[in-house]
Amino acid sequence: MTVCITRVLGPSSFFKPGDEIVSIGSNRVADQLDVLFRTEGTGTVRVTTRRGKRTRSRVFSLRSFQRARLVYEEMKFTRCRSKCIFCFMDQMPPGLRESLYEKDDDYRLSFLFGNFVTLNDVSDSDIRRIIELGLSPVYISVHAIEARARNRVFGRPMRRDIMKDMERLARAGITMHAQIVLVPGVNDGAMLRETVRRLFGLHPACRSVAVVPVGLTKHRRGLPLISGVSQADSRTLIAWAEHERDRLEAQTGGDRFLHLADEFYLSTNRKLPAAEAYDGFPQLANGVGMCRSFIMLLEKDIARLKNRAAGNASMTIATGELGARFFRRFVIPPLDEHLPSLALRMLVVRNRLFGRTVTVSGLLSGADILNAARRERISGCLVIPGNAVNHDGYFLDGLRPADLARDLDTPVLVARSTFLERRIMKRCREEAAR
Repeated sequence: MTVCITRVLGPSSFFKPGDEIVSIGSNRVADQLDVLFRTEGTGTVRVTTRRGKRTRSRVFSLRSFQRARLVYEEMKFTRCRSKCIFCFMDQMPPGLRESLYEKDDDYRLSFLFGNFVTLNDVSDSDIRRIIELGLSPVYISVHAIEARARNRVFGRPMRRDIMKDMERLARAGITMHAQIVLVPGVNDGAMLRETVRRLFGLHPACRSVAVVPVGLTKHRRGLPLISGVSQADSRTLIAWAEHERDRLEAQTGGDRFLHLADEFYLSTNRKLPAAEAYDGFPQLANGVGMCRSFIMLLEKDIARLKNRAAGNASMTIATGELGARFFRRFVIPPLDEHLPSLALRMLVVRNRLFGRTVTVSGLLSGADILNAARRERISGCLVIPGNAVNHDGYFLDGLRPADLARDLDTPVLVARSTFLERRIMKRCREEAAR
């Protein structure tokens, strides 16, 4: 394989757009990661390129190679071959952003962006490459250890032994974080306890295990019949996890290891764990500790505004039904106490795109927020949670905040951390003064 150079942003008389990097030193190039890892640091390296049928080679100092600032073609990622009985992508309606229907299962994406991968279709050479390049940490979707349960969860016979692969990575010093999507009657109860026990046997290489509830939408036609996590299930899980965490912490000397998604606590009105219980929030993107992290950011913002006088500001916060529970318990009370001049209103958006069983703010569509805002006839700025849009600023359905602002004739702002950010407060004060 080779890696094609698409642009040269820095000084270089050797590299040209269209050149293909064939090897770095004595190592053939498989993809962009090989180039990046083998050209880090200081010293010299021999780079071999191909232009058409002509092959050329030159020794570079690594610093001069780095100054060339080469831009490479996009990486091609491995698609998922599993047929998980709970796969969210199989439960989506047509007409959303095209990228949302692409199922990836690539260990490189796990290292680069924290995506969870199954390791179901890696080869022995892939495992060797993870170890050789030190691609750590790796985020792994385990779900279950027992063979029959794994076959059922992943919807196919398993090619590899997940524990053997994880043990091999652990021996090589690769850090791992695991997740278990909990499906009642499939991988809960004794099955869950055994999975956590086996994974804990890999600690400290396996640093954390997160249990998250299965997500079910109204678009499950033709899919396996499975149940969502009930409040009773959540209460039982929390009671077990709290006892288990204490036991594991005593063995690790401080690591809690086992973590539950925020949804379990919010749906049962249970107290959120303290910040230190999240071991540095290694699974924040998995919905584990997002609420506690938000509270910490909010407390800092409140202290800043309280000391400087918040002033009048009018805003409406869009949130899902689960987020509304969080706001009522943990956000509104300190705001009422410390920032009484802040005219805050909640816009609780029902998820019509995916159905009533989907209540998290990150899965709200632009159209659902727009329709809810029209019905409520909101005033002041409309603030959208940052996880409702992608890095390009699009909602799931392809709308953008600017589309909502134009339709509602009101400023629509996306919160990067909290709705009390300086830029948001400034704009909301201006709107309140109109």
